[in-house]
Formats: sequence, structure tokens, C-alpha cells
Amino acid sequence: MTTAANRFTQLYEAHYEAVERYVRRRVDDEAVRDVVAEVFLTAWRRLNDLPTEPLPWLYGTARKVLANERRGAQRRVALASRIAENTSTDSADHADAVAARMAVAAALSRLSDEDAECLRLVAWEDLTLRRAAQALGCSLPDRTETWRRPDNSGLVE
Repeated sequence: MTTAANRFTQLYEAHYEAVERYVRRRVDDEAVRDVVAEVFLTAWRRLNDLPTEPLPWLYGTARKVLANERRGAQRRVALASRIAENTSTDSADHADAVAARMAVAAALSRLSDEDAECLRLVAWEDLTLRRAAQALGCSLPDRTETWRRPDNSGLVE
């Protein structure tokens, strides 16, 4: 093994149980292994930056990973709530809902992949047009120019 691999193995063997206990006290059993794995993945990536006594650093990293897990869980709950709110049960015929979804899918299929993804980011992920453009790696003027109507009234102000 390389020196880095040896150092990591020693770190892992010395501190795995302590980090696992720390995480287990703070999260459901289903997430413990994933969180601990993320902590040690971060440690591997930052191996040369670790302090002499790494356990407090590992706890701090676990705390950040747990915060990310909580935010992710909150986003999933919010998304499920939004989906439930937007799921229409008023339709007497399920075919109406299917037809509406098919119309949206057909409209999206007429757009370029990048334009369709931009629209999904804005409509489904609640990003502003500026943030959607950032996520796609393009400029806001590129996005707004694409979304202007032919009569120049503009979809975007």
C-alpha cells in the first residue's frame, strides 16, 4: 500500500467506531452507513490537510454531512408536499390527467434539451431564470434570448 493508503487505513481503523457512534446518535439507522462513508470519503480527499489529532475534525465533518442530510430530507418532504398539492384529484376521469401530462411532455419534446432542462429547473425546481442559466453553464442573456416570443413581446422581462 502507498503511504497515503496506510495513513487512511490507520485513520479509519482508529476512528471509525467513534464517528459511527457520533452519527448513530443523530440520525436514523438507515442513514448511518452513508453518512459515515461520506465523512471518510471527505477525509480521504483531504488527507494531507488533516490535523494531527483528526477526531474533532472528523466530528466536524460528520456534523456538516448530517446538516446536508437534513437539508436533503427537508427538500424531499417539501417536494412530496408540492407533488401532493399539484396532483389533481378533481378529475372525474384519470384520462384527463394523463392527457395533460402528455401535452406537457409533447411541448417539452419540441424544445432543445438545454431549453427543456432550463424550463424544468425553473418550473419544477423553483430556480430563478438566472440560477437555471448558472446550473446549465450559460449566461442569462442566452436563456432570455431563447425564450423571447417571435413578436418580441417577450416571455421574460
